[in-house]
Amino acid sequence: NAIYAQLQRAATQGEATFNMSGGEQLRDYLPVTEVAEHLVSLATEAKNAGVVNVCSGMPTSVRSLVERWIDANGWSIRMNLGHYPYPDHEPLAFWGDATKLKQYVGAHP
Repeated sequence: NAIYAQLQRAATQGEATFNMSGGEQLRDYLPVTEVAEHLVSLATEAKNAGVVNVCSGMPTSVRSLVERWIDANGWSIRMNLGHYPYPDHEPLAFWGDATKLKQYVGAHP
């Protein structure tokens, strides 16, 4: 049910539009390959690091993320912004602090 999977399914099934919220939510997105690299580095090189926030440390709007995915995949699907309301149970803006991660694995946002 992740947004990428929903978008991919809609695009590959030939849907003309992708229904979504207004897309102005700010989130912290990091490709899973980078997450895996950071976790391996932390586990092997940063003994006793304690709790480390594995994140980019940079807010990204959901709208711009969906736009990038559409462009990167060459999909012709259009975003139907505002179809869904913003959920009451989620903050509008939420992202991580990568300061400690950078200290241990040289991560860069």
